[in-house]
Amino acid sequence: MTDKREKERSAVNGANRMPIDPNLTPAVKNPEVEELLAAYNQEKTGEAFGRLVEALRSARLLLPATYNKNGQPAPCLVTTPEGDKLFSAYTCMERIPSISKNPAVINMAFVEICRMTARAADQIAGLLINPFTDNLVFRSSLLEQLAETEKDGGEGSRTAEPYVVYERGRFEFSFLPNRFFAHKKSLIDELCADKEECIDRLFEESYEQKRMYPYLPEDFSVIAMNISDDLLLVRVDLPNKDIKETSCWRVYLAWNEMSGVGRYFTIERSKEKGVRRLGEITGDGGHTDHGEAPMEGAELSRIIEIVKEEEL
Repeated sequence: MTDKREKERSAVNGANRMPIDPNLTPAVKNPEVEELLAAYNQEKTGEAFGRLVEALRSARLLLPATYNKNGQPAPCLVTTPEGDKLFSAYTCMERIPSISKNPAVINMAFVEICRMTARAADQIAGLLINPFTDNLVFRSSLLEQLAETEKDGGEGSRTAEPYVVYERGRFEFSFLPNRFFAHKKSLIDELCADKEECIDRLFEESYEQKRMYPYLPEDFSVIAMNISDDLLLVRVDLPNKDIKETSCWRVYLAWNEMSGVGRYFTIERSKEKGVRRLGEITGDGGHTDHGEAPMEGAELSRIIEIVKEEEL
């Protein structure tokens, strides 16, 4: 190793720190991950992102760290211009700038970084990989999804692109119900007028990485039904591809014109093979489980029953 490299490593790891343990060794190389990072930053496609995540799943990264009062290394944080706090990680020692003043470097598996970030999601907004070169951010919600995938044996990441699965769950369980409860009748009117074009437009709007949006209006089906003078139900069928336990087959938006009250129901894929759940997202973001969903032809009747029962 050259004197220059030794000096750079000392600048990062600190000259007077405690003896380093094996888990803190900076001997990490990730040429495949670096190649896929560059490809993703150039292409910005779901396929490129999927290949990158697959490579990261078995990778170890380097996190600049400081020592806490107990003498244990703790990952450092970077703050974005918007005020978000992120962990930062590097694919190899050479990616860490020599001017870094951090006294230690932690060698950690990417999957463990996902778990660590997910556990601190109320304070940490995500992970920044290679800040000075690739500058790629993984948001905490996505890292939590990846951590859950690993917990389940990793099958999810092979059956559907992780980013697409993440965005789909966020749209169905958060973005769309939030938009509905915020805009109420105006969203219902928009859905009734533009149907598939409307839901496609909303779904694409929710995507953090717009260029990775994979759907077309024909992947959806929107049917508006006047159940009575004061009750309107809009059924939204969602794409059959990319569906897993965190996804919905379809959702129903119920609107009572007289009371001005909206209800948002979900037909969810269950972990139990062949079982679908009937759920409901409430205005405060809560989730209600209404039990096993009936056969498709009976879904509408059951939802009407629930709405009518709670109106009595």
